[in-house]
Amino acid sequence: MSNTQAPPASEKKENPLIPKLKDAAIFIGWIGGLILIAGLAWFFTQPLRSRLLHRAVNRALEQSDNSFRLGEPVSPRLRTGFGSSFSMADISGRRSFFGSRVFVFTFVGEGFFFPCAAVLGPDGRVQEFIPLTSYGRRMMSRTSPEILRIHARRIEGAER
Repeated sequence: MSNTQAPPASEKKENPLIPKLKDAAIFIGWIGGLILIAGLAWFFTQPLRSRLLHRAVNRALEQSDNSFRLGEPVSPRLRTGFGSSFSMADISGRRSFFGSRVFVFTFVGEGFFFPCAAVLGPDGRVQEFIPLTSYGRRMMSRTSPEILRIHARRIEGAER
């Protein structure tokens, strides 16, 4: 008898590429699922994050003896996605801020991030910057007016 017979049908060789493709598809599906879950969590926790930011900024303003307070979150008209908008109030009653808003964002100074608020007038122009930490106050005093104008133009440009 010779060994030249064909192997039975149950002993067919499987393509070695198929298990690798299956493993890659499972891995890509797993990563995609994680991204989907993270995106949904980010989307559905927006009101909570906005409330926590509102409370933290008002606490920082209170500790710095500033009479400004954040009001309700404003529906975002800013298209940049680099901050949050709130209405504005003055608890001392000395200034009226009808139509004014506060834009809370992160400023970078000497390689460190610190929170900052930009007061926007009714016309959408930046009236002043309010640093929200002691480090921010030091950095804002060291920051050149040109850099502040660049940030002001960026915020004003996103407003339009």
